[in-house]
Amino acid sequence: MKTLPSLISLFLHRFVPAAVVYVAGMLFLFQIDDRAHKTFLAQIGVSADDRLLSQLHAHLLGSLLPVGLLLFVLMTVVCLLFAVTRRRQLQSDYNQQQQLYKIQLLLDSTQEGIYGTDQDGCCTLANKACARMLGFDTPDQLLGQQMHNLMHHTRPDGSHYPAEECSAHRMSETGVVGVVENELFWRRDGSSFPVSYSVLPMRDGERAIGMVCSFIDITEKLQIEEQLRQAQKMEAVGQLSGGIAHDFNNILQIVSNNTRLVMDRFEKNDQLFSSLEEVLQAVERGSNLTRSMLAFSRKQFMRIKPLELNQVLSDALVLGQKLLPKTHQLSFTPWPQPLPVAADSTLLQQVLFNLLTNARDAMPQGGLITLTTALAEPDGEQLLAHGCSTPGLFACFSVSDQGCGIPDEIRQNIFDPFFTTKEIGQGTGLGLSMVFGTVQQHGGFITLDSTLEVGTTISVYLPLR
Repeated sequence: MKTLPSLISLFLHRFVPAAVVYVAGMLFLFQIDDRAHKTFLAQIGVSADDRLLSQLHAHLLGSLLPVGLLLFVLMTVVCLLFAVTRRRQLQSDYNQQQQLYKIQLLLDSTQEGIYGTDQDGCCTLANKACARMLGFDTPDQLLGQQMHNLMHHTRPDGSHYPAEECSAHRMSETGVVGVVENELFWRRDGSSFPVSYSVLPMRDGERAIGMVCSFIDITEKLQIEEQLRQAQKMEAVGQLSGGIAHDFNNILQIVSNNTRLVMDRFEKNDQLFSSLEEVLQAVERGSNLTRSMLAFSRKQFMRIKPLELNQVLSDALVLGQKLLPKTHQLSFTPWPQPLPVAADSTLLQQVLFNLLTNARDAMPQGGLITLTTALAEPDGEQLLAHGCSTPGLFACFSVSDQGCGIPDEIRQNIFDPFFTTKEIGQGTGLGLSMVFGTVQQHGGFITLDSTLEVGTTISVYLPLR
């Protein structure tokens, strides 16, 4: 902010030019009066010698000096009054600018977008957060623009949103203060984002003269709410699955034990003996299902011990390769340094085999499956988003395919138990749910990155030991 000029400088700024004009005017009047007297003396035939001229000049000065002094005093007083008035005006403008500057600082310090409009809906003020969220470089670019037509013109379904139906417009007209949740504002580039906004109407008596609107981007809030709902759903399904698995496993144990008792009464070449073996095979398949359900519910027994992730995966690929037909190639790129983790090696191998199987099934015509390991340090937001409470370094392994990708509408369901896109009889829908439960039981989390017609990458993060 510029400093105010002093009272003396304001006075001199007006007094000096006025004094110059005053002196010039007095000299001009003296010359005119002197010439008039000389002309008059010449007309009456009087000789204008030096003595007479001196007396004449003394007379002129005597007559002009009182008037000149009076004018000089008046001029000085007027210039002083002007300086005082101008100083007060500049002080008032300065104070107003200071207040506006402080208000603007206050507005710019908040993360909420704030803008004000007049009675026609045109922008009269805006803060930096408002300009940034709407895709503008500075708030000045918003001034004078019709805000509804700029950023609230279209409903979520793509239909036109008239200003008369806008909640903000109605609140400014009626004077009712309220908060509106989950509406769309539109950016300069044509993209949209969900907002929560409130309106403070400005009124002059009964007449609406404008409003001030504050809004926040609730994209992250909605994502967290969706993740919370998903986590609660998975927790509820996990508890249900765990309870069912325990009861079902007890039933299978009874069937298995009684079947073995009956088998002891028959010879191996007996037809009933082979039928009983089929019963035991069915019981084993059922036991495998219960183990997968227990893994999802995080109630399975684990043998945790120190492991080196690269070595565990390398050993597991000896068997994992046999899961793939000749039309599929498998590439393994390990992290150059050791990745020590604390895990159950058997369960970790099952996680890898399930991911390899899903990658294989995503490419029925064949293709390349890539397995990589890496050292990662997820930020706090990523940990929070996946419900992981273990900060620090993580060992990560990723399985990528070149398949058709996963559509957006089913991505939230792929870790649900019994959810599958395969045909009946082709899958149980427990593979990825087992992966999900096992990884969480190890204190880690899973991320999914998929693009249609490009492929899918599933990454498993385990805390570094």
